Amino acid sequence: MNLLRALIMPALCCAGVTGAVYGVPADYWFEKANTFYEQQNYDSAQIYYEKIAAADITNGAVYYNLGNTYFRQKKIGLALLYFEKAHNLLPNDQDIRANIRFTQSAIVDRIAEPQQSFIETVFRYVHNVLPLQTQLWALFVLLLALSILFAAGLYASAGLRLWIIYISSILLILTAYCGLSAGIKIYTNAKVSYGIVLSVSVDAKNQPNGSKVLFTVHEGTKFRIRKQLGDWFLVSLPTGVSGWVPTTSLGVI
Repeated sequence: MNLLRALIMPALCCAGVTGAVYGVPADYWFEKANTFYEQQNYDSAQIYYEKIAAADITNGAVYYNLGNTYFRQKKIGLALLYFEKAHNLLPNDQDIRANIRFTQSAIVDRIAEPQQSFIETVFRYVHNVLPLQTQLWALFVLLLALSILFAAGLYASAGLRLWIIYISSILLILTAYCGLSAGIKIYTNAKVSYGIVLSVSVDAKNQPNGSKVLFTVHEGTKFRIRKQLGDWFLVSLPTGVSGWVPTTSLGVI
């Protein structure tokens, strides 16, 4: 497992400059945290990474490093929480994916994902390859190309028009897929949230403050958060089983 990402990403550099105006020396905190981490002083490194996160600076490298500090302190739930936060910002980063898989192997619960068909597997893989911003640019380019081909088809000869129709059909399929994938991501970002269990264990109840325990899960388990009612979350597992848990037991990704 990659222990430390020493690279300060451009977004963090900008945030550090902006933060300095408001008394938030994020670049200094980042360097201090990295130094403490290299010295294996993980609790001190954690404090400085948390300072950056608490300053509303959203950066994948910071979340990744913070996850590593928690893992080194055997805080599996918090480690997974920040690896997942980093993954949301840097979905193609192989180190982050590897750390998520490695950390998941240390949790108690083994909840299998529902079986997927070949088409669903391919769609999900391609869906996760490109970030949303890249997909939106690809969608713009595809629509522009279709517009140009449509205009060219109006003046093309019969033979050339067949080729234009063939190419346009392929581009239309790609456009439909790209638009569907981007739409799902936009909806997911706006409406769907997930959480990681931070407590040693948590009982899911039949209702807020309910007396009936539906199931018990342990630190590091990932939930989908359906809704919130006061100090309780209605959550569900990948299997579809749902229950109410205290908000204090989860960290929202």
